[in-house]
Amino acid sequence: MDDFIYGAGSASYPAGVLLRVGLYDSNLRPALQLVCADDGMPYASLSVNLPQAPLLAGEFCVAADWNLPADVKAALLATGKFADTGRSTDGGERDGAIWRIACPELLSHLAAARIVASRSRRMVASA
Repeated sequence: MDDFIYGAGSASYPAGVLLRVGLYDSNLRPALQLVCADDGMPYASLSVNLPQAPLLAGEFCVAADWNLPADVKAALLATGKFADTGRSTDGGERDGAIWRIACPELLSHLAAARIVASRSRRMVASA
């Protein structure tokens, strides 16, 4: 999958950040990481894994503002690849927000990753 630069020229990171899409091993929910566009170093996690949170397919819990700058989150929402569901994990407006992945390419990538992970789990279980 191609990396996409987000937040270029933003106050929090002028070079922008790249989105890396994967899955959390424990429950195969979307794991969305951001890395620095210029050197590939870890920048922040867009998602957090809250196993108890009731999520629909394609949804994920968003990192709080103290962990991920609000301007980067705004830039990510502005791409149209994500949509804010208006729901949250704690009833608050900002912390614990739940977003939905709206990009067919990202959803396809996640579906393929789930198939690979499921096959790997079956092979380990049968060994």
